[in-house]
Formats: sequence, structure tokens, C-alpha cells
Amino acid sequence: MTWSAIVDEETGEFLPEDEIREIYADAGVDFDKDIITYCRIGERASHTWYALSQILGEDVQVYDGSWSEWGNSVGLPVSNTSGERGGVWGGS
Repeated sequence: MTWSAIVDEETGEFLPEDEIREIYADAGVDFDKDIITYCRIGERASHTWYALSQILGEDVQVYDGSWSEWGNSVGLPVSNTSGERGGVWGGS
């Protein structure tokens, strides 16, 4: 799911709270568990943090190192839970 799924295409404003909550729930977010947002360098994670914490009132953290730090660190675990060889982005 991309950050744009929770904003109105025409106005660029956030969708109503109930729609945002439903979108994240449908994407598999479990609001009863710890939520940590991340992306490649942090900008999209911050957008998600804002929506979840400031609009929905959830307790959310941002991993500010994001994927650029984690993915470039030797020895840190990386898991592909998509069931696809290339992960959610495809490829080989």
C-alpha cells in the first residue's frame, strides 16, 4: 500500500478517519500490536506515522534509519513473508 491510498486524489487532503482506519486494517495492520513505520529513507514512513498517530490516535513509532540503514547493515535479519521468490516487488 502506498501513502497516497489515504489521501483524496483531487484535494491532496487526508481521507476521513474511519476510511483511513479501514484501509490500514484491510492492509493487515493490527492495531493491537506495536506499530513501527519504515520505508526506504523515512519520508513515506513519516506520512504513515502522522496518519496513524495524529489522525487515528494510535501509538506508533518511526524507524528513522529505515530500509537504507537496515538493508545496508551486515548481519541484520531480513525476511520475505510474501511467499514470492522476488518478494512483494517481484523479480528473481
